[in-house]
Amino acid sequence: MFTYLSEKVTGSFRDQAGRSTRLHIHIALAHSDTEGAVGALLKISDPHSEEYGRHWTAQEVAEAFVPSTAHVLLVKEWLYGSGVTTDRLSFSHGGGYIVIDSTVEEAMRVFDATCSRLNDRISDETWIDCDHYRIPESLSSFIDYIIALKEPTRGLSAGISGRTRHKSAKPKARSLQRRNGTSLLSNIDCRECTTPSCLRELYRIPQGIKPHPNNSFGIFEIAWATWLPEDLDLFFSKFEPQIVGTYPSIQRIDGGYTQTSFNISPFNLEPDLDFEYAMALTNPLPITNIQVGDKVLGGDINNMLAAFDKYYCGALDSSIDPTFPTSQPGGYNKTTDCGTVTPPMVLSISYSYPEASFPPDGDTGPQSGPEPGTCINETTGAPNATTGKFNPQWPSSCPWVTSVGGTQRTPNSNLTSAPETAFHLDLGHGRVLTSGGGFSNVFLTPGYQRASVSTYKQRERAHLGQLQDSGYFNDGEGRGFPDVAALATGYLTVIDGTMQTVHGTSAAAPVFASLVAMVNNERLRASKQPVGFVNPALYAHAGALKDVVTGASRGCGADPAFRAVEGWDAVTGLGTPDYERLRRVFMDLP
Repeated sequence: MFTYLSEKVTGSFRDQAGRSTRLHIHIALAHSDTEGAVGALLKISDPHSEEYGRHWTAQEVAEAFVPSTAHVLLVKEWLYGSGVTTDRLSFSHGGGYIVIDSTVEEAMRVFDATCSRLNDRISDETWIDCDHYRIPESLSSFIDYIIALKEPTRGLSAGISGRTRHKSAKPKARSLQRRNGTSLLSNIDCRECTTPSCLRELYRIPQGIKPHPNNSFGIFEIAWATWLPEDLDLFFSKFEPQIVGTYPSIQRIDGGYTQTSFNISPFNLEPDLDFEYAMALTNPLPITNIQVGDKVLGGDINNMLAAFDKYYCGALDSSIDPTFPTSQPGGYNKTTDCGTVTPPMVLSISYSYPEASFPPDGDTGPQSGPEPGTCINETTGAPNATTGKFNPQWPSSCPWVTSVGGTQRTPNSNLTSAPETAFHLDLGHGRVLTSGGGFSNVFLTPGYQRASVSTYKQRERAHLGQLQDSGYFNDGEGRGFPDVAALATGYLTVIDGTMQTVHGTSAAAPVFASLVAMVNNERLRASKQPVGFVNPALYAHAGALKDVVTGASRGCGADPAFRAVEGWDAVTGLGTPDYERLRRVFMDLP
C-alpha cells in the first residue's frame, strides 16, 4: 500500500532532516469489532432498547475496540523483522496504538518515508514532515493510519500525515448604542431582539430549578477566548440580577489560557455570549468553562477529548493537534493532559471546522465560510472556490454529536403562536449568513436518521436533483445535519462593556444545550441516568420539537441551497425546542 499526504506551509523552507531526531511513531491498529461497538452505543441511546441509559465507562469502550491479538502479532513481527527492538515498543492506553520510540532515520528506513525539517519564518516553529510512507500490502487491513509525534523534550513536532490547522467560527455582532451613548434596552420587543426572557417564553423554559449535585454542564472554549467578569455582571444586571457576581468555574486543559489584557471582540465575543445566555437560562445550575490550550498553542477539540479519555490520547496527531510541553515562553510546560478531566454530561461547542479544511466561520449555509472562497473546487478539491461543491462543517457533520441549526422569527408575528423560519441574514456586499446544514462528504447516514433523511430527499427530489446536476453535492449516503435548531438572531449581549446584538448558531448551540442540561437535572432528581447521546431519542420522538417549514440556506452559488420542509430538513433539522415536550419525552424513558 502506498499513501501520500502533504502539507504546504506558508513562509517555510525545507532542508535535510536531522536523522537522529527522536520521534514517537504511533501505529493505529484497526478495531476488531467496530460495527458491534457502534451497535452497542446505539442500544444505550435507543429509547426502544432495554439497554437505554446504561452508559459505558471509558474502560468498557476501550475494551470493545481492542484490536485482534492475531493482527497485533503480525504487525509486531513485521517491526521486529525491520530492526525495531522489543524494548522500544509499547502500547497506548487501551492497546489501540503500537508506539515506537524511534528516530527520523529509522522512520525513513522502516516506512520508506521521505522526511524533511521545516522551519516557519513567521512563528519560528520547527518540525519534521514526512510526505509519504509505505507498509506491506498484507498489513493494510490491520492498520488504519500512522502518525509521528515529537519527542517531548525537543522543540520539534512531526507528522506523517499533513492537514491544515483549524480556526474557530465567529458569531456576528453589531453595537446597540445610540450616538449619545445611551442604551436601547427600553421597551425590548422580542420580535426584534432576543433576551433570556424572550427565549423562556418562546421555548417554555422554566426558572428556579433545584440543581442536582451530580449534574454537570460544560462549554468548550479555546485559549485566548475569554469571558469577562464585568461583561457577565453587566448583562446579568440587565436581565438576571439575582446572579450578578456568579461566574463559571474553569477547567483548564493543556494550560487553559485565559487573558484579559486585550478586551476586543475576537477574544471576548464568543465566550461572553455563551456564558451570559447559558447561565441565565439554567440558573442556578453550575456551568464549567472547558478552556483548552496555552498562550502559544490554542488547543483543539482533540486535546479536550484526550483530557476526557486517556484511551484517546494515542489518537492525537501533531500535524493538527498541538502537543505539549510548549518550548516557547509562556507555554504550557507539562505533558499533554491525558485522562485527567471528568467530562460534563452536556457539552456545548460553538466552533465549526469544515470537513475539507478549516477556514473560519460556520453560519454560511452549506459552504462553511463567508463568500467568496470557501466552496470546494471541483477540479482541485481545494476549499477555495467562490462557487462549486458544498463544503460541510465538522463536528456538525459527525453522526455522534447533536448538530444545532439556526432560525429567526417570521416577520410581523406574535411571540408564541407564529412559527419560526430558517435563519437568513443579509450583511450586505454579497455576504449572507444562513443556517449551516447539508450532507457529509465523510460520514455515512446513521441508522437513527435514515428514515427522516430518506423522506426529506423524496419530498425535495426535484430540487435536490437540480443541485446535484449543478455539481453542488453528491446525493449519496452522507449524514444529514443539523439535527435540531434554535433562534439565531438578535441576541442582546454585553461584549467589552458594550451592549451589542449577536447573530448566529453560536448562540443557538448553548441555548439547546441548556435545555438538555435541565432535562438531565430532572432525570437525576428522579433517580434516573442522564440522557447521554440524545439523537436516537429525538428522531424517535420528533413531535417533541416544533417543526420549521419555511426558509432556506444558500451558498456556493446556490440560492436556495437546502430548503426547510415538513419534517426533518437539512436547514433546521427536526425543528426548535419546546422544553415541556422534551421534558415529558425524556422523563417517560427508563
